[in-house]
Amino acid sequence: MKVGCNLSAELMELIDEKKVSVDYVKIALLKSDDEIPEKYKSYGKILLHGVGMDVPQHTGSNKLSSVNWNQVREKVEFCNSSFIGLHCATYQSDWDVPEVTFDMAKERMGHFLNVWKVNLDTEILIENAPYTSYYETNSPKNIKHSVSPKLINELCGEYGVGLLLDIAHAKVAASGLGLPIKEYLSALPLELVKEVHAVGTRTTDDGLRDGHLEMTEDDYEILEFALGIANPEVVTLEYGGFGEHFSWRSDKNAIERQLKRINEIVCRRIKFG
Repeated sequence: MKVGCNLSAELMELIDEKKVSVDYVKIALLKSDDEIPEKYKSYGKILLHGVGMDVPQHTGSNKLSSVNWNQVREKVEFCNSSFIGLHCATYQSDWDVPEVTFDMAKERMGHFLNVWKVNLDTEILIENAPYTSYYETNSPKNIKHSVSPKLINELCGEYGVGLLLDIAHAKVAASGLGLPIKEYLSALPLELVKEVHAVGTRTTDDGLRDGHLEMTEDDYEILEFALGIANPEVVTLEYGGFGEHFSWRSDKNAIERQLKRINEIVCRRIKFG
Protein backbone atom coordinates (compact mmCIF):
# COMPACT_ATOMS: atom_id res chain seq x y z
CA MET A 1 0.00 0.00 0.00
CA LYS A 2 1.47 3.33 -1.14
CA VAL A 3 0.79 6.98 -0.28
CA GLY A 4 -0.03 9.79 -2.70
CA CYS A 5 -0.96 13.47 -2.53
CA ASN A 6 -2.32 16.22 -4.72
CA LEU A 7 0.65 17.88 -6.38
CA SER A 8 1.15 21.51 -5.38
CA ALA A 9 3.98 24.01 -5.07
CA GLU A 10 3.81 23.46 -1.32
CA LEU A 11 4.14 19.69 -1.63
CA MET A 12 7.12 20.08 -3.97
CA GLU A 13 8.79 22.36 -1.43
CA LEU A 14 8.22 19.81 1.34
CA ILE A 15 9.68 17.02 -0.78
CA ASP A 16 12.67 19.15 -1.81
CA GLU A 17 13.24 19.95 1.87
CA LYS A 18 13.01 16.22 2.65
CA LYS A 19 10.24 16.83 5.18
CA VAL A 20 7.85 14.41 3.47
CA SER A 21 7.95 11.79 0.76
CA VAL A 22 5.18 10.28 -1.35
CA ASP A 23 4.98 7.45 -3.84
CA TYR A 24 2.40 9.17 -6.06
CA VAL A 25 1.47 12.73 -7.00
CA LYS A 26 -2.04 13.43 -8.28
CA ILE A 27 -2.71 15.96 -11.02
CA ALA A 28 -5.71 17.03 -13.10
CA LEU A 29 -5.58 18.61 -16.56
CA LEU A 30 -7.69 21.59 -17.57
CA LYS A 31 -7.58 20.48 -21.23
CA SER A 32 -6.73 17.14 -22.76
CA ASP A 33 -3.96 18.70 -24.87
CA ASP A 34 -2.22 20.35 -21.89
CA GLU A 35 1.44 19.45 -21.53
CA ILE A 36 2.48 17.71 -18.32
CA PRO A 37 5.88 18.97 -17.10
CA GLU A 38 8.48 16.19 -17.07
CA LYS A 39 9.75 17.41 -13.68
CA TYR A 40 6.52 16.24 -12.03
CA LYS A 41 7.78 12.67 -12.37
CA SER A 42 10.69 13.45 -10.04
CA TYR A 43 8.24 13.90 -7.15
CA GLY A 44 6.45 10.57 -7.55
CA LYS A 45 4.56 8.43 -10.01
CA ILE A 46 1.78 10.51 -11.54
CA LEU A 47 -1.85 9.71 -10.79
CA LEU A 48 -3.83 11.29 -13.62
CA HIS A 49 -7.16 12.21 -12.09
CA GLY A 50 -8.86 14.27 -14.75
CA VAL A 51 -7.76 14.25 -18.38
CA GLY A 52 -9.23 17.66 -19.23
CA MET A 53 -12.49 19.54 -18.78
CA ASP A 54 -13.15 19.00 -22.51
CA VAL A 55 -13.50 15.24 -21.89
CA PRO A 56 -16.69 14.12 -20.06
CA GLN A 57 -15.61 12.08 -17.04
CA HIS A 58 -18.82 11.49 -15.13
CA THR A 59 -20.61 8.27 -16.00
CA GLY A 60 -23.99 9.87 -16.66
CA SER A 61 -22.75 11.82 -19.68
CA ASN A 62 -23.74 10.86 -23.21
CA LYS A 63 -21.35 13.30 -24.91
CA LEU A 64 -18.32 11.18 -25.78
CA SER A 65 -18.53 11.33 -29.58
CA SER A 66 -16.11 14.27 -29.92
CA VAL A 67 -13.43 12.97 -27.54
CA ASN A 68 -9.92 12.81 -28.99
CA TRP A 69 -9.00 9.40 -27.61
CA ASN A 70 -5.48 9.59 -29.00
CA GLN A 71 -4.79 12.59 -26.77
CA VAL A 72 -6.27 10.82 -23.77
CA ARG A 73 -4.18 7.71 -24.44
CA GLU A 74 -1.03 9.81 -24.85
CA LYS A 75 -1.54 11.42 -21.42
CA VAL A 76 -2.29 8.09 -19.75
CA GLU A 77 0.80 6.53 -21.34
CA PHE A 78 3.01 9.50 -20.38
CA CYS A 79 1.95 9.08 -16.74
CA ASN A 80 2.25 5.29 -16.97
CA SER A 81 -1.13 5.12 -15.26
CA SER A 82 -2.18 1.66 -14.09
CA PHE A 83 -5.77 2.86 -13.65
CA ILE A 84 -7.92 5.93 -14.20
CA GLY A 85 -10.93 7.07 -12.17
CA LEU A 86 -14.28 8.32 -13.49
CA HIS A 87 -16.94 9.92 -11.32
CA CYS A 88 -19.94 7.69 -10.73
CA ALA A 89 -22.51 10.43 -11.14
CA THR A 90 -25.31 11.62 -13.34
CA TYR A 91 -26.60 15.18 -13.32
CA GLN A 92 -29.93 16.72 -14.22
CA SER A 93 -28.26 18.40 -17.20
CA ASP A 94 -27.53 14.95 -18.65
CA TRP A 95 -31.23 14.32 -19.25
CA ASP A 96 -34.20 15.86 -21.03
CA VAL A 97 -36.85 13.82 -19.20
CA PRO A 98 -38.75 14.80 -16.05
CA GLU A 99 -37.72 11.72 -14.08
CA VAL A 100 -34.64 9.51 -14.25
CA THR A 101 -35.12 5.95 -12.98
CA PHE A 102 -32.49 3.69 -11.47
CA ASP A 103 -32.46 1.50 -14.59
CA MET A 104 -32.06 4.52 -16.88
CA ALA A 105 -29.12 5.80 -14.87
CA LYS A 106 -27.48 2.38 -14.77
CA GLU A 107 -27.88 1.77 -18.50
CA ARG A 108 -26.42 5.19 -19.37
CA MET A 109 -23.51 4.70 -16.98
CA GLY A 110 -22.81 1.21 -18.26
CA HIS A 111 -22.64 2.47 -21.84
CA PHE A 112 -20.28 5.25 -20.76
CA LEU A 113 -17.97 2.76 -19.04
CA ASN A 114 -17.95 0.47 -22.09
CA VAL A 115 -16.88 3.35 -24.34
CA TRP A 116 -13.97 4.16 -22.04
CA LYS A 117 -12.97 0.51 -21.80
CA VAL A 118 -12.99 0.12 -25.58
CA ASN A 119 -10.77 3.18 -26.06
CA LEU A 120 -8.29 2.65 -23.20
CA ASP A 121 -6.24 -0.36 -22.18
CA THR A 122 -5.90 1.06 -18.67
CA GLU A 123 -8.09 -0.29 -15.86
CA ILE A 124 -11.16 1.83 -15.19
CA LEU A 125 -12.32 2.75 -11.68
CA ILE A 126 -15.52 4.50 -10.67
CA GLU A 127 -15.33 7.08 -7.90
CA ASN A 128 -18.27 7.40 -5.53
CA ALA A 129 -19.90 10.85 -5.60
CA PRO A 130 -21.20 13.23 -2.90
CA TYR A 131 -24.91 13.80 -2.41
CA THR A 132 -27.19 15.87 -0.19
CA SER A 133 -30.23 18.01 -0.99
CA TYR A 134 -27.75 20.85 -1.55
CA TYR A 135 -25.94 18.88 -4.28
CA GLU A 136 -29.30 17.95 -5.79
CA THR A 137 -30.49 21.54 -6.16
CA ASN A 138 -27.15 23.28 -6.83
CA SER A 139 -24.60 22.71 -9.57
CA PRO A 140 -23.88 20.08 -10.72
CA LYS A 141 -27.35 18.93 -9.51
CA ASN A 142 -26.41 15.34 -8.78
CA ILE A 143 -29.20 12.78 -9.14
CA LYS A 144 -29.70 10.62 -6.04
CA HIS A 145 -29.28 7.30 -7.89
CA SER A 146 -25.60 8.20 -8.34
CA VAL A 147 -24.75 7.37 -4.73
CA SER A 148 -26.80 4.18 -4.41
CA PRO A 149 -24.59 1.34 -3.11
CA LYS A 150 -26.73 -1.01 -5.23
CA LEU A 151 -25.86 0.95 -8.37
CA ILE A 152 -22.15 1.08 -7.53
CA ASN A 153 -22.03 -2.65 -6.78
CA GLU A 154 -23.87 -3.56 -9.98
CA LEU A 155 -21.73 -1.32 -12.18
CA CYS A 156 -18.53 -2.77 -10.73
CA GLY A 157 -19.77 -6.34 -11.05
CA GLU A 158 -21.40 -6.18 -14.46
CA TYR A 159 -18.91 -3.92 -16.24
CA GLY A 160 -15.69 -5.17 -14.68
CA VAL A 161 -14.52 -1.91 -13.12
CA GLY A 162 -12.90 -1.23 -9.77
CA LEU A 163 -13.74 1.33 -7.09
CA LEU A 164 -11.97 4.56 -6.26
CA LEU A 165 -13.21 5.18 -2.73
CA ASP A 166 -13.51 8.87 -1.88
CA ILE A 167 -14.06 9.01 1.87
CA ALA A 168 -15.14 12.66 1.93
CA HIS A 169 -17.71 11.95 -0.79
CA ALA A 170 -18.91 8.93 1.19
CA LYS A 171 -19.31 11.04 4.35
CA VAL A 172 -21.40 13.57 2.45
CA ALA A 173 -23.51 10.94 0.66
CA ALA A 174 -24.15 9.04 3.90
CA SER A 175 -25.36 12.24 5.55
CA GLY A 176 -27.58 12.99 2.55
CA LEU A 177 -29.08 9.50 2.71
CA GLY A 178 -29.48 9.62 6.48
CA LEU A 179 -27.12 6.68 7.06
CA PRO A 180 -24.22 6.20 9.48
CA ILE A 181 -20.97 6.54 7.52
CA LYS A 182 -19.71 3.08 8.48
CA GLU A 183 -22.98 1.50 7.33
CA TYR A 184 -22.72 3.29 3.99
CA LEU A 185 -19.08 2.32 3.51
CA SER A 186 -19.80 -1.31 4.38
CA ALA A 187 -22.47 -1.42 1.64
CA LEU A 188 -19.91 -0.53 -1.03
CA PRO A 189 -17.71 -3.12 -2.82
CA LEU A 190 -14.66 -2.31 -0.71
CA GLU A 191 -12.90 -5.47 -1.89
CA LEU A 192 -12.61 -3.77 -5.30
CA VAL A 193 -10.96 -0.57 -4.05
CA LYS A 194 -7.72 0.29 -5.86
CA GLU A 195 -7.32 3.85 -4.58
CA VAL A 196 -8.63 5.80 -1.60
CA HIS A 197 -9.03 9.58 -1.53
CA ALA A 198 -8.81 11.15 1.92
CA VAL A 199 -9.49 14.80 2.76
CA GLY A 200 -11.60 16.88 5.13
CA THR A 201 -15.19 18.04 4.69
CA ARG A 202 -16.98 21.12 6.00
CA THR A 203 -20.31 21.65 7.71
CA THR A 204 -22.53 24.46 6.40
CA ASP A 205 -26.09 25.64 6.91
CA ASP A 206 -26.95 23.47 3.89
CA GLY A 207 -25.37 20.35 5.39
CA LEU A 208 -22.09 18.54 4.94
CA ARG A 209 -19.98 19.39 1.89
CA ASP A 210 -16.81 18.13 0.26
CA GLY A 211 -14.51 21.12 0.88
CA HIS A 212 -11.04 19.58 0.34
CA LEU A 213 -10.05 20.89 3.76
CA GLU A 214 -7.63 19.54 6.34
CA MET A 215 -8.64 16.20 7.83
CA THR A 216 -10.00 16.00 11.36
CA GLU A 217 -9.68 13.20 13.92
CA ASP A 218 -13.03 11.90 12.70
CA ASP A 219 -11.69 11.69 9.14
CA TYR A 220 -8.63 9.71 10.26
CA GLU A 221 -10.85 7.32 12.22
CA ILE A 222 -13.04 6.73 9.15
CA LEU A 223 -9.94 6.17 7.02
CA GLU A 224 -8.70 3.54 9.47
CA PHE A 225 -12.11 1.84 9.40
CA ALA A 226 -12.11 1.73 5.60
CA LEU A 227 -8.58 0.37 5.45
CA GLY A 228 -9.59 -2.34 7.90
CA ILE A 229 -11.74 -3.74 5.08
CA ALA A 230 -10.26 -2.44 1.83
CA ASN A 231 -6.73 -3.08 0.62
CA PRO A 232 -6.01 -0.33 -1.93
CA GLU A 233 -2.83 0.10 -3.91
CA VAL A 234 -2.62 3.76 -2.88
CA VAL A 235 -4.09 6.14 -0.31
CA THR A 236 -4.11 9.68 -1.71
CA LEU A 237 -4.36 12.85 0.34
CA GLU A 238 -6.61 14.98 -1.87
CA TYR A 239 -5.57 18.26 -0.26
CA GLY A 240 -3.79 21.13 -2.01
CA GLY A 241 -3.18 22.03 -5.61
CA PHE A 242 -2.13 24.75 -8.02
CA GLY A 243 -3.72 28.10 -8.78
CA GLU A 244 -6.23 30.43 -7.17
CA HIS A 245 -8.80 27.67 -6.72
CA PHE A 246 -6.54 25.90 -4.20
CA SER A 247 -4.50 28.84 -2.88
CA TRP A 248 -6.46 29.07 0.38
CA ARG A 249 -6.36 25.33 1.02
CA SER A 250 -2.79 24.39 0.18
CA ASP A 251 -1.26 25.14 3.55
CA LYS A 252 2.24 23.70 3.67
CA ASN A 253 2.08 22.78 7.35
CA ALA A 254 -1.30 21.12 6.89
CA ILE A 255 0.08 18.99 4.06
CA GLU A 256 2.98 17.88 6.25
CA ARG A 257 0.73 17.09 9.23
CA GLN A 258 -1.73 15.06 7.17
CA LEU A 259 0.85 13.09 5.23
CA LYS A 260 2.60 12.07 8.44
CA ARG A 261 -0.68 10.83 9.93
CA ILE A 262 -1.67 8.98 6.77
CA ASN A 263 1.76 7.35 6.58
CA GLU A 264 1.38 6.19 10.19
CA ILE A 265 -2.04 4.69 9.41
CA VAL A 266 -0.80 2.97 6.25
CA CYS A 267 2.28 1.59 8.03
CA ARG A 268 0.09 0.15 10.80
CA ARG A 269 -2.22 -1.39 8.23
CA ILE A 270 0.72 -3.02 6.44
CA LYS A 271 2.29 -4.24 9.68
CA PHE A 272 -0.80 -5.69 11.30
CA GLY A 273 -2.86 -6.49 8.21
